[in-house]
Amino acid sequence: MWGEMELAYIGLESKDLAGLANYLEQHIGLVPGQPTPQGRMSWRLDGKCHRLWAQAGARSDAICLGFEVANGRAWTDALARLQALGCAPIEASAAECQERRVQHMVHVSAPWGVRVELVRGLAEADTPFQSPRYPGGFVTQGQGFGHAVFQLPHAQAYAAARRFAIEGLGMALSDWLRLPTPGGDLQVSFLHCNPRHHTLALACVPEGTPPPAAPVPTLHHINFEVASVSTVGQAYEHALCARVPMANTLGQHANDEMVSFYTVSPDGWCVEIGATGRVVGPDWDDRREYDRISQWGHQPPDALRALLG
Repeated sequence: MWGEMELAYIGLESKDLAGLANYLEQHIGLVPGQPTPQGRMSWRLDGKCHRLWAQAGARSDAICLGFEVANGRAWTDALARLQALGCAPIEASAAECQERRVQHMVHVSAPWGVRVELVRGLAEADTPFQSPRYPGGFVTQGQGFGHAVFQLPHAQAYAAARRFAIEGLGMALSDWLRLPTPGGDLQVSFLHCNPRHHTLALACVPEGTPPPAAPVPTLHHINFEVASVSTVGQAYEHALCARVPMANTLGQHANDEMVSFYTVSPDGWCVEIGATGRVVGPDWDDRREYDRISQWGHQPPDALRALLG
């Protein structure tokens, strides 16, 4: 299915919609979209009507992930794969399609706890996209809005999620990470379905890791790609000056080579702003294991402060 599917949108539930809106607009640089027919808030990062939407609730997590399928043949193939895996797609109602602003939609439940929606015909916005923060815009053409990374609590859930993504959604493995930690090996699979190095990544939290003091979102982070490293630097400087909570400082990943940094949303999941990510093709053959997340940087702020004394 390479090149025939891309990440269309992500749906979020938030305990603090006003705080989330301020974070996405003032610090991430997204542009408000029109509210959905049912009144959900939405945001744009290109010419589409929305790429994120959010509703008030207690979960503080992703609740929906939408993938746009390019054509009728790819749509038929996708439904057949899901059926073969035992995930019978449910046809969306006309009202649901109107809410998502798509022409056609089916949905299934993913092993990582969100509803996955396959759609066709995500609507264009009524006005051109212009971001005061990013005049060069975001990288979305033919790749979707970015990528999403989800955390799985144990090896069985991780295996089920990988199978769903590869056998059900038709994604391909780009590469994978195995990183020793005191609690066991952290494992991450990076999956693609178009030229973006990974549209989806699935992480298995080591089973020996002590439980967190508070619930951790299943969504680890959302990525938005911008056009240049210079733009990343400007966004990083803004985040530092505005004292936006920082998860990881500026750095470059080892596998996709993206230069990026991570800030923390009001709901606890993160946003990565990056540039220069590798692209893949149907002949991708650099499928290998990595033992480090980054070539340099991406330090937690406390670790960096300790290094600097």
